[in-house]
Amino acid sequence: MKTFFLKTLFLATMWVSFAAVQAEDTISTTIHTDSVPKFIYSVGGSGSISHMMNIKMRDEDLGKSLWAAHYSLFVNSQANPLDSTISVYDRVFGFPTLEAGIHFLDYSHVKLHTEDTPYMSSPGYIWAAYVAFRRDIFRNRKLSFSYALENGLSLCSRPYDPRTNIDNDLIGQHLSLYFGFGLYAAYRIVPEVEMSFGVEYKHNSNGATSRPNKGLNAFGLALRARCDLNRPAEDKGLTYHERLQRLKDFKMPAFEPYMYFDINATVGFRTMYEEWLLHRDYMTDDDRSRGKNLGLHTVWSTAFTPMVRYNRVHATGLGLEYAFAGYLARSPLVEKMCGIEGDYKHSKHTLYIAVQHEVYYKHLSLAMSLGTYLFRQHGWVGDFYEPSVVETIGIRYYPQFFKPFYLGYNVRANMGKAYSMEVKAGMHVGHWRLKKKKK
Repeated sequence: MKTFFLKTLFLATMWVSFAAVQAEDTISTTIHTDSVPKFIYSVGGSGSISHMMNIKMRDEDLGKSLWAAHYSLFVNSQANPLDSTISVYDRVFGFPTLEAGIHFLDYSHVKLHTEDTPYMSSPGYIWAAYVAFRRDIFRNRKLSFSYALENGLSLCSRPYDPRTNIDNDLIGQHLSLYFGFGLYAAYRIVPEVEMSFGVEYKHNSNGATSRPNKGLNAFGLALRARCDLNRPAEDKGLTYHERLQRLKDFKMPAFEPYMYFDINATVGFRTMYEEWLLHRDYMTDDDRSRGKNLGLHTVWSTAFTPMVRYNRVHATGLGLEYAFAGYLARSPLVEKMCGIEGDYKHSKHTLYIAVQHEVYYKHLSLAMSLGTYLFRQHGWVGDFYEPSVVETIGIRYYPQFFKPFYLGYNVRANMGKAYSMEVKAGMHVGHWRLKKKKK
């Protein structure tokens, strides 16, 4: 993964919030009790022209032709500001839009080539199923500005192949993760139809579960159109401020800041970078095809983080994480087979310290962390390929039947270099108020 992608996503997510819905999450009111739809549903589509970011491979630019096209179909759901019962989270975020859709990313005209290869490689086509969070930054009767965060799964038609697609160092397997970010300006032509124009960033990579894994990153200009299917007649493009004014009599439940402990267990999945080098650079052509089937290793970890939830949608803490990677016993042998010489230390045990931030929306949370190693001995890879800065970002789900418990997944990276894909289970322990309860 590119460092730029992680920085962009970290900054963007400071606007967004996700987590467990509480009993008081519904606002009640005595005004505007007329029957209106609880959600406004929309359908739409988009098209864009993009340019893929180039990378260096064997000291030369890998991409020879980098232009691509993207197409999308989607459905939207937005909480209706005129409804008489409004989620606290929808009100806090100005009635955001949740979206589900399919991207068709046409990279068939992208050409990848290095000097020693007698043919051109290409990523081919990518299909991505995604969900998105869209939020208005500004809106009046006709014009609006918004941002969007997207996440999903993608399927690449032409991943790396050592015989037929050897210079596709971007995508190493068919199934990958998709991330997207966009900024848009929109104009509402009529109350039911909106057109928007924006700048988009799209990223596909497999999170180090296969090699190669440089990641495919592209920027583009997009044109979107959507049509509301059930917009109420009395909502004639109210401005954001007019909607807030209409809702001023709603009772917002008070939030009391509190402290809790976040305790979780994680299993990560990754391939060894040094093993990939062995297959790529030191095996004969007949053996190299085995590089498509690198061993998938597990990393088990547990974390303990004291957290402070200082408002309804944000919580921050500082915690410790211990990880056990049994596969590291293989590292000295792989290094020797690669001809790597040196007195490198290896240990199956790792200890991290990290600042964790979690932002909430109903039953979901977007969790991220930034930390460093207190103890790490990963051999040659640890000294030369894995920077000491560790980032994670992922989504958690809090089931309604057991709110302190959550399930989720993370992408872990070292200064933008993907380290592993992780599946996580955890829970919140304790609930200590930070302010004295008023009598």
